Amino acid sequence: MSSSLPPQKLRLFPSPRLTTPVSTPLSILDATVARFSSTGAVWLFSGPSPSHANLQSSFVATLNDFPQWAGQLQWSRVRDGGFHTERFGRPMVVYGCDSDPGVEWVVSKTERTLDSIVPSVHERVAGNATWMATDFPQNIFLSDSNLALHNLVEYASLPGMSVQVTEFSCGGYAIAVKMAHSLADAQSLMVFIHQWAAACHGVAKSPMDPPIFNPGQLDSHAAGDIDGDVADTSSVESARLLPLHRFDWWNDAKDPAFPSFLAPTSENSKPPPPLGDSKSLLSFSPSTPAPWSTWDFSRPVSQALLHFTEEQLSILRASTRELPDCRPDISRLDALLAHIWSAINRARGYSDSADDVFLNVTLSARARVQPPLSDSFIGSPIFLTHIRSSGSEASAASLGSTASAIRETLAIFTPEKIGAMLHDAAFERSPQRLWQAFLGDRHTLVTSWLRLNVYEVDFGGGIPRYVHAVMPKMDGCVQVMDSSREIGGVDVSLYLDSIAMAKLIQER
Repeated sequence: MSSSLPPQKLRLFPSPRLTTPVSTPLSILDATVARFSSTGAVWLFSGPSPSHANLQSSFVATLNDFPQWAGQLQWSRVRDGGFHTERFGRPMVVYGCDSDPGVEWVVSKTERTLDSIVPSVHERVAGNATWMATDFPQNIFLSDSNLALHNLVEYASLPGMSVQVTEFSCGGYAIAVKMAHSLADAQSLMVFIHQWAAACHGVAKSPMDPPIFNPGQLDSHAAGDIDGDVADTSSVESARLLPLHRFDWWNDAKDPAFPSFLAPTSENSKPPPPLGDSKSLLSFSPSTPAPWSTWDFSRPVSQALLHFTEEQLSILRASTRELPDCRPDISRLDALLAHIWSAINRARGYSDSADDVFLNVTLSARARVQPPLSDSFIGSPIFLTHIRSSGSEASAASLGSTASAIRETLAIFTPEKIGAMLHDAAFERSPQRLWQAFLGDRHTLVTSWLRLNVYEVDFGGGIPRYVHAVMPKMDGCVQVMDSSREIGGVDVSLYLDSIAMAKLIQER
């Protein structure tokens, strides 16, 4: 028996369509995430499914406030002596043209039932509050079409956004969205989703403010003159002192442990001659070889959804704050991340190790500039910092030191430091060359979707049974989001080497 039927695909546009072309360079940070995997999520509902006509018409109505997402994501023209947005590797979006690719809209049906794919929220938190989600069929909900710049080269006629509606045989349905990361981070995606759900109900009120698409507003917070010919030395020096990894994709291709499937995008991120020739590479910014030998792609990876109740989170923070080596101002998230990272490092066998391990944390620049950007600022104004520790220290059951290190690291990024970081990134020869994070058995990469109300999305058939953040199934990925309002608390989606995962679950 086949599991699904062929999907129906079309392209959607704002209505009425813009008739005057608009070209908007994306932000400094949008350029740095062009190589990231797509931003995406899947909402699964028990039903009943809203009519396709209503879903589609409300989607188009919402798209009217996000017209750039129906446009063409592409590279900006490179111009010597031009603005910072005209250097190599800077994305832009062009919309309002007859050639706009639109947003891909897919309708699909599957013979599977919702119950066969995901248990109810109460079943997921029964027992030790752990649901093994390794077999969750993420790909059946996502369009197989490529997005613009998926390989850092192809973009013509490719959409920057894809939406798929999937009907289950039981009457339930799923709505999945994936987007080119340069266009939207998770917060931007949720601005759209909440507005779309409100439009589906015929109401204008969304939990989030109306979108603000103005990439230059972020760039205006960069220190110094970012359109000049030469970077400001003091800003660059200040930025290079920040806890920001500078792993170099280009040098890594020479590493015997470097996986061959990543080589094409590494090559595609290199400027053409003369900027890309061997002599000019000497003038590229300092970088660090990535530790590819610590990331074994051949090992199977498991996924688990770990649930923590409000009471557990409060107790965890309170008990951690009482420790003599802990700051009094750590947050619940600081304590939770320290707890998760500690458990991961023990499961990986680092309890007695002097080797360095790293917790890479994704941060938004929205609230870290002055004046702050709106929560509904659209784009990917994100970067990644890290906490470094020895394996033994990071494995400790006593969390005070680690939670404090997390809080201290996040506090480093003042508006002045963000300004220096933006200045440095604005002059980077190829923003996609450097990666501020890593995965594998010495690295953990955390993304928080807290306070985005992902479980409050209702298209007319009630709140979702499950919300799945689309993440690469790779060793060390961690994603945190608020749980369903039925149970409260927080869900932690964890991807880990299967052997280490078994140890972690056993300890839990």
